[in-house]
Amino acid sequence: MMFTLNNKKPHILAVVAVVTFALFLSPTLAVNDVMAKDKKNKGNDSDQDIDQGQSSRQNAQCVSGEDVIASCNNLSVQDQDNDGNNAAGQQNGKGKGNDSDQDIGQDQESKQNSQCVAGGSIAASCNNLSVQDQDNDGNNAAGQQNGGDNKKGKGNDGDQGIDQDQDNKQNAQCVSGEEAIVSCNQLSFQEQVNSGNNALGQD
Repeated sequence: MMFTLNNKKPHILAVVAVVTFALFLSPTLAVNDVMAKDKKNKGNDSDQDIDQGQSSRQNAQCVSGEDVIASCNNLSVQDQDNDGNNAAGQQNGKGKGNDSDQDIGQDQESKQNSQCVAGGSIAASCNNLSVQDQDNDGNNAAGQQNGGDNKKGKGNDGDQGIDQDQDNKQNAQCVSGEEAIVSCNQLSFQEQVNSGNNALGQD
């Protein structure tokens, strides 16, 4: 019996050594895995947009050897109404932290060109009329917590904007051999109303 036990003793010691080595390495492998996950974490990123866009282009030309009456008039009416809201909540933005971009945008563009050439009279012709209206009641609201390490320039970043833009270009030309009555007039109405709010909370 003693001879048999002594022969098995090196095998037992080898098994114990392997198990001990494996137990020693397992915490190290677990820590490395967690660190790898942290490096891959890009944080929270939120992009929310409500955009309204309108564009109108009008061209009119009248050429007559006689009279031009009630012709080649351009009319553009644009209306935008937004009641929608943007809301975002972000927590635990490790890595690159919390990043929230929220925008409510309304854009209108109108271009009108008219030309009247007549050998006779021009009446009520080649007039340009543009009406643009924008109304926003939408709000931007964002809450951010635990945005990572501020010392590294990360942390919480919130960008919020409510933009309203209107653009109008008008050109008119009247050439008449006689009279030009109520013609080649240019009229533009632009209105913007914003009741929306920007609210941002960061911790």
